[in-house]
Amino acid sequence: MRYSRTGIVAVLIAAELFIASIIIVSAGGLKTFSSASTGHDIAFEPYSLPAIDAGSQPRVVIDDPDSRVVITPSDDGKIHVSDSTRIAGWGWGSRPQRVQVHQTSDGVLIERPSTPGRIVIFGFESSGTDVALPANATVEIRNSSGATLSDLTGTISAHSSDGHISATNVRSSDVTLQTSDGRIVLTGVNADKLEATTQDGSIHVSDLRVRSGSLHTSDGSITVALADAGDVTVHARTADGSVRVNGVRQDDLVPGDYKLGNGAGSLDVATQDGSIRVTTNGAN
Repeated sequence: MRYSRTGIVAVLIAAELFIASIIIVSAGGLKTFSSASTGHDIAFEPYSLPAIDAGSQPRVVIDDPDSRVVITPSDDGKIHVSDSTRIAGWGWGSRPQRVQVHQTSDGVLIERPSTPGRIVIFGFESSGTDVALPANATVEIRNSSGATLSDLTGTISAHSSDGHISATNVRSSDVTLQTSDGRIVLTGVNADKLEATTQDGSIHVSDLRVRSGSLHTSDGSITVALADAGDVTVHARTADGSVRVNGVRQDDLVPGDYKLGNGAGSLDVATQDGSIRVTTNGAN
């Protein structure tokens, strides 16, 4: 992930303000940092919300653009939400809003209202939302800063504006994953339909079973290990790199179709800048 020029400038300005505050305090002009340049202590501890019973197949919508979202199956069939955000330190700006849960006609909406930016000095900050839900729930992550999904069986849609996405042991009719900045890692995914797209990052897939799918990145390599013989026809193309299928290098820069197993399924694999490697049956 890259840091924006605006973000770097903001950090440098904050550092200068902090140094100025130390000079003022040392001179006896102020008694605490909190009164210098509106600086203050910033603290935020994790907490859990009451569990919600929304049925065995609820629709769970998550809108939390500044947090990494972690989703796992619950043990009791209910929806459990924990705000795992941790902040400790001194700096400028607002504390984050607490995550909120609203019950809807078919499930729940989990959201965190946005707050102005902040700078934490001599401390740390991590923002996260953990959700445990029925394994067969329909999951829609509208906004996040990365997502981790595991052991789910319902329909999944996840979008990240800045952060990697991983999915492990997922069996679903429809999986759609998209990140603007970050890698995608899939392990043990079995999907009728799979779409995984990143604008900036690699894609790494292992033990994949798919009937119809696409794996696309604008900048990064793609590695796909299909379970068993694969039973798909792979359409692979790269604008800058090589293509290898079961260790055999194919013609560079030339799109090609490769029938694996019975070739019944379809998998489109494409990158603008990077190599593509596809294997079956545990081949290296």
